[in-house]
Amino acid sequence: MTHRKALLLDLDERIGRLLPRQITAEGDDRFGGFWTEDFHVEPRQSGFFLGDMVAAYVTEDSKWYLHEELKAAIQRDLIYMQRHQRPDGCFDLTPCNYASPPDTAFMVNAMLNGWWLLEKCAAKEADFIRKPMYDLIDSASRGIAAGGFHTPNHRWAISACLLNCEKITGNPDLGDRARQYLREGLDINADGEFAERSAGNYNQVNDDQMIRLHLATGDKTYLKAAARNLEMMYCYFDPDNSVFTNNSTRQDMGKKVYADTYYILYLLVGYLLGREDLGRMAGFIWRDCRRRGTVPPGVEWVLLFPDMDGFGEQEDFVPPIAHIDRLFPDSAIARIREGNWSCSLLKGKPNCLYFQHGAFSLYMTIYSNLCDRRNFLADTLEKTETGYVMRSHAAGWYYLPFDEKPATSDWWAMDNPHTRKKTEGLPLDTELEIVKSEDGIDLYIRTAGIDQLPLRCEFSFLPGGYVRTNHFIQRTKPGESINVLDGTVEAAGPGGETILLDSAFGAHDFRDRMGGAYPLSEHHYTVLFTAYTPVDKKISIRAARMDRHV
Repeated sequence: MTHRKALLLDLDERIGRLLPRQITAEGDDRFGGFWTEDFHVEPRQSGFFLGDMVAAYVTEDSKWYLHEELKAAIQRDLIYMQRHQRPDGCFDLTPCNYASPPDTAFMVNAMLNGWWLLEKCAAKEADFIRKPMYDLIDSASRGIAAGGFHTPNHRWAISACLLNCEKITGNPDLGDRARQYLREGLDINADGEFAERSAGNYNQVNDDQMIRLHLATGDKTYLKAAARNLEMMYCYFDPDNSVFTNNSTRQDMGKKVYADTYYILYLLVGYLLGREDLGRMAGFIWRDCRRRGTVPPGVEWVLLFPDMDGFGEQEDFVPPIAHIDRLFPDSAIARIREGNWSCSLLKGKPNCLYFQHGAFSLYMTIYSNLCDRRNFLADTLEKTETGYVMRSHAAGWYYLPFDEKPATSDWWAMDNPHTRKKTEGLPLDTELEIVKSEDGIDLYIRTAGIDQLPLRCEFSFLPGGYVRTNHFIQRTKPGESINVLDGTVEAAGPGGETILLDSAFGAHDFRDRMGGAYPLSEHHYTVLFTAYTPVDKKISIRAARMDRHV
C-alpha cells in the first residue's frame, strides 16, 4: 500500500486553508505574512509555509502545480520574509527568541525540502522562486553560523542546516561552523535516548536532524543514532498508541501525544538503512493515524524519495510495543506494558506511578509530609526478579542557633541554608514494591521510622466515567475527590475501559496540603486511600472488563 496520494491530497487541502490567511493589503507592514489563530503573524512560520507552498507548486500531480494563485502567494511570502529578516540574517520566534539562529535553522531546514523539490523542477514557470529563495538560504545560513544556541537539540538543527546550505551556496564557513558543533559528540546514550528525554517532541526533532546530517555528509553514523532512538521509542507506546510523556524534561511533559510525526522518521531511516522492520513500523503508525482521522506530516520527503513510498509495508505487522519491561537508569523511569495495559514508574517525581488501560489512565502520588518533604520522592528505582522497587528517605530537621553572633540581624541576609547548623529529626523511610501480574500490578507500600504521620495515597483518574464500590456509585467530574475506607474501587473511563483498585484503606480525612506539595488535579477525579504510619499495605491495580460486577 502506498501513501503518496493521500499525503499529497492533505498538502493540497492545507494549502487551500492557508491562502485565505495571507495578508494581501499592500499598505500593511505584514503584507505577505499569514494570520495565526490568535491574530498574530509569526515571522519564522513564513519559512515553513514557503517550503510547503513550493513543494505543492512544483509537484506535477498537485492541485496547485504551477497555479497562478499559489504563485502570487509565494511572491507575497517572499516579500514578507525579505522585510522581516533581521539584519544578521535571522528570523524571530516571537514568543521567546528574537533574531534567533536555532529557530532560523529549523525554518531553513523546512525550506530546504521545498528547495530540493524546486531543483528537480525544470518548468520555467518556477524560475521566479529560485533567486529569492537562494538569497534567503544564503543570508539566513550566514546569520545562523555567526550565532549560538540554547538547548542540546539546537546544535544538530544548526549543524544539519549549515552543512546542507554549504552544499547549496559553496560557503565553506558554514561547514566549518557545523563541524565545531559536531565535534562535541552526539548526546545519545546507550539506551537510545537523547539528553532532553522528550518522547513527545524532541526525540523526533533530533531524529529529523540526524537524517539531515546523513543527507549532508553521507555518514550513516547519524542514521544509526536515529534508528537507536526509534527502537527505544517502542517502549514509550501506551495501549491506545499514544506516547508516554509524563517524564519529559521539555514542554511536551504530560501532554496527550500520538506518534504521527514519527511516521516519516521510521520510513526514512528504514528506507535509507534498508531496514524493512522500521518501514513496517511506519506503516503501523500510518494506519493508526488514519483510524484517528489524521494524516501524518512528511509529504515532502515522499515526494523527494518516490521509491520510499510504502517501503516495508505489511498490514499484518505486529509492532514490538505490546510487551515491554525495561528500566532506563539515566532517564529515571521504568516502563511495563502487557497488551492493553501499561505502567510507568518515575524516580524523583511526586507523580511516581502511572497506570493505563486502553485510553483510560490514572496516576498516583503519596502525600506524606515530613518537614519540607511533602510527597514520596523515590531516591532509587531498581529492577527486581518480580518487578521493581522504589525507596525514599526523608527526615525532619530544625535549625540551631549560630555559634557566634551573626554579622546581621536581618533574617533574609543571613546565609541560613549553608552556614546555620541543623539537628535531624525523626526519619521516614518508604518503600514501594511493584510486582507484575497477568493483568496489572500489585503495589506494596511499606514505611519505617516515624509513627502517627498521616499518609495519603492519591489515585487521579481521567474523568467522564464513573467510580463504583460496594457502597456507592458516582459519576466522575474534574476536580472532585472521594475518600474510600475499604473494599474494591472500580473506575471506568468514558470509553468503557476499567481499572480496579483493591484493597482500599481509610484511617483519616486529613486534607492539608502544604506549600510545595504536588497539587490535587483540577482536571482529574481523585480517589484517596489514607493511613497512619507505620504502613504495610498491598494495593492491586488491574485492567478489567467493563462488565465486571463488584
